[in-house]
Amino acid sequence: MDERIKKCPECGSRNLVTDVKHGELYCADCGVVIAENLVDHGPEWRSYDDEQASKRVRTGPPMSYRIHNKGLSTPVPEAFARTKRLRGIISMDSNEKILSFALGEIDRMASALKLPTEIREETSVLYRRAAKQNLIKGRSIEELASAMLYIVCRQYHVPRTLKEIAQVSRVPLRKIRRAYIFLVRKLDIKLAPADPAQYVPRFCSELGLSDAIRERAIEILKGNEDTSAAKGWGPTGTAAAAIYLAASLSGVSISEKEIAKVAGTTPITIRNRCKELEDNLKIDTDILSYPHQKGAYFVI
Repeated sequence: MDERIKKCPECGSRNLVTDVKHGELYCADCGVVIAENLVDHGPEWRSYDDEQASKRVRTGPPMSYRIHNKGLSTPVPEAFARTKRLRGIISMDSNEKILSFALGEIDRMASALKLPTEIREETSVLYRRAAKQNLIKGRSIEELASAMLYIVCRQYHVPRTLKEIAQVSRVPLRKIRRAYIFLVRKLDIKLAPADPAQYVPRFCSELGLSDAIRERAIEILKGNEDTSAAKGWGPTGTAAAAIYLAASLSGVSISEKEIAKVAGTTPITIRNRCKELEDNLKIDTDILSYPHQKGAYFVI
């Protein structure tokens, strides 16, 4: 567009519009085309949200809390790989080295658990917050990183248990649990009780059960939500019991041992939870979506 064109030569209007798609400059009042074949100085790509724009822009990667320097360092050509390595080592102090190691551990465990990027990013932010409050010194980085990953999974309602995180961590379960209690208390984090229904889709998928069984198990859990929360039942055991009960009511044969292996619990726990669910269903049978008689007792 010629910067000297300030008004329409036809009607004198200053209401000029630049049509980037067609490369034209026209008057919005009279419609006369003032200039054609304008050069678009913008990017050749299009984006429909902020995430696409951040991926396609070529002015450097977006800022990320998953990197110790937030991705704001100056890149070095591959020809100077040794210089890059030495400069990175020299420029990092002890705190940055610890932060880099912790963020690497978070990313490693999140990758093993197939967690989304949002979980990794938020866990990195939580670690930086704890480091700022001097909660890291004198404590195991692996324990704190594992506990933080579990906390963020709970906050984002991602069904992951402490046992699953301990399987990909380098520290035992009891230490992760201890770090979890410490962080929740020191950072004043409020977490709602885990919802067993969140575990049902994943367990049913691993067991190869149908969508109808999954929906029926979720209905059972919704009808007994207050009871399970009041008694402090573990979410995985309750979800496993609901799946076993739903499969039995649907005429699908599956053993308690199979479900217990996928849910990370024991057949005895499933049996006890099933008995409790049966007692509750005997009182309130309206929670199920299949034909039944009032007061019917279901045998599995």
